[in-house]
Amino acid sequence: MKRRQFMQLLGVSGMAAYLPAPFIKQANAADPNHFWVMVHAGGGWDPTSLCDPKGNALRNDGRGPVNQYQTEQIKSVGNIRYSPYPDSVTDPGIFDNFFTSYQSQLLVVNGIDHQTNSHSAGTRNAWSGSSDMGMPGFAALVAAVTARDLPMTFLSNGGYDFTDSLVSPTRASGSGAFQELAFPNRPNPNDSNQQFLDQNENSSLDIHKLIVDASNKRLNRQIEQELLPQRRTAMSQLFIARNGKNNLNTLVNKLPGQISGGMKGQAEIAVAAFASNMAVSANLVSGGFDTHGNHDNSHFPRLATLLDGVDHLMQEINRHGLADRVTVVIGSDFGRTPYYNNGNGKDHWNVTSLMMLGAGVQGDRVVGATDANFNALAINPESLEVDPNGVVLTPSHVHQNLRRLAGIEESNITKKYGLSNTFINLLG
Repeated sequence: MKRRQFMQLLGVSGMAAYLPAPFIKQANAADPNHFWVMVHAGGGWDPTSLCDPKGNALRNDGRGPVNQYQTEQIKSVGNIRYSPYPDSVTDPGIFDNFFTSYQSQLLVVNGIDHQTNSHSAGTRNAWSGSSDMGMPGFAALVAAVTARDLPMTFLSNGGYDFTDSLVSPTRASGSGAFQELAFPNRPNPNDSNQQFLDQNENSSLDIHKLIVDASNKRLNRQIEQELLPQRRTAMSQLFIARNGKNNLNTLVNKLPGQISGGMKGQAEIAVAAFASNMAVSANLVSGGFDTHGNHDNSHFPRLATLLDGVDHLMQEINRHGLADRVTVVIGSDFGRTPYYNNGNGKDHWNVTSLMMLGAGVQGDRVVGATDANFNALAINPESLEVDPNGVVLTPSHVHQNLRRLAGIEESNITKKYGLSNTFINLLG
């Protein structure tokens, strides 16, 4: 399918209305040098079941152990410590595979105080560096500063994707969305023999062409009659989207033959968008972490699914030759309590962790710390060692590092969204 044909079909199918305004621009921006993936563990993950393990030592307040596994079962590879896995994990090897495979690339930041137990405020704080309303997420900010003119510069599957109108997010809620977009005239995107509309360019009965011509004439009349500048511009953009050229077919060609489900499919689409020069940042989401009941049996399998998804993401990045150009950040709303409730679950807790790997990240490192009861400990801003006279890490510290790594901290756009804390070099 030619690009012109694709955009015509897109207009006929009505799908153009769901694409952001940047999609209608020519993809003629310079190739980005750095791509960003924000992986959101939705609901509030438990770092003590992952990258800040504590074990079953009794708490000093008599509220029971932090974890139900034995303290001596805690595992480590290099400088990274991680939780053992219970029998509830379908494939327990996922934990070992992830930490063994990525230990040399992995930075773990523990003891981050989100200063809230609210899902909305915690998610906003995690991905913008501030709990203040109106703060764009980092993925939106870096897209706006570095690659605003890419057709789908910020691709979001959920999480915190507020942009403050800096860019328009391209939202892809299903892993098959782009196959359907690429072939909107097919009931089944994988079957070229079936079409909604007859399509024969050499025939006077080309129903598809007749509909496109009639639709364009109608839109032209509406544009000519429209007096409000913003509406006129929007309608002109729609016309271009129906008739212009783009490189979405390049993205589709870079996808696997069969797109995976869940977070793996999100990863495949995001990396294909990077490789086809259509996007610079993406949000991926894996949910189900709000385990107020039956914590261990519910939470560990979700962590395994998350790690398996990140592993697949890294494989896709390598497959497209982008390993030195993509930074991946993995985090959540907040943490979970360092004790179990009456339903054997864990509730909201303000202290949490995040993990980073990829371009610009010095691996096999753990920065920040918590005590035996999962309270955040202050660290020295210079040495990063635990120091009672030091500073407790917050998401603001993390985002100052992300902005510096991206080279956007001095941008006038970035300066509109100041962060409260002084800079602490976490990346090494």
